[in-house]
Amino acid sequence: MNSTSNARARSTPYAVLGLLSLAPMSGYDIRRESETSIGHFWSESYGQIYPALRDLSAQGLIRRRPGSRGANRERHVYEITEKGRDALAAWRSEPPRPGPVRNELLLKLFFGSRETAGHEVEWIDRLIEREQSELREFAEIRDRLALDPDLRDHPSLPYWLLTLSYGEHHARSVIRWCRESRRAILAMAGSASRKGTPR
Repeated sequence: MNSTSNARARSTPYAVLGLLSLAPMSGYDIRRESETSIGHFWSESYGQIYPALRDLSAQGLIRRRPGSRGANRERHVYEITEKGRDALAAWRSEPPRPGPVRNELLLKLFFGSRETAGHEVEWIDRLIEREQSELREFAEIRDRLALDPDLRDHPSLPYWLLTLSYGEHHARSVIRWCRESRRAILAMAGSASRKGTPR
């Protein structure tokens, strides 16, 4: 992980390091925290987190400390080391890689035609509902951040708000696109229907 090429090849270990830089956590804690914070723009599964923890520990970037015992097995809590903080800082200084775009809705729309307009409006309506739900969740997060006195002076708070703002802007822009596309598809469907009507 010391080489730039390896750092660019895998971002999961750095996501784990970043979360551990906020507080010591178990693998379960990391998964839960990622779902409620970075999960809005970065997804990590248990299958990715635990191998990353093993690798990071082997490289001395994190260390395990005794945790409380769970119902069935010991709960291992990890904390970041100074070496880990240096690795995280080095990774943050590198330009981010552009992520690949994979959007099945856009793929299906690309292969559509005037004669096949049908399910598209239903799919778009569902997307509107999801994005509106995201906006409500973002509003709740913003309220929690504003009301928590322990976070008011947190050095990372301005950056958390930047990522939150991105999510809000993205959701609003998707909703605008959905409404424009919905009108266009309905217009195409109406046009196709009129063309098929006998005179």
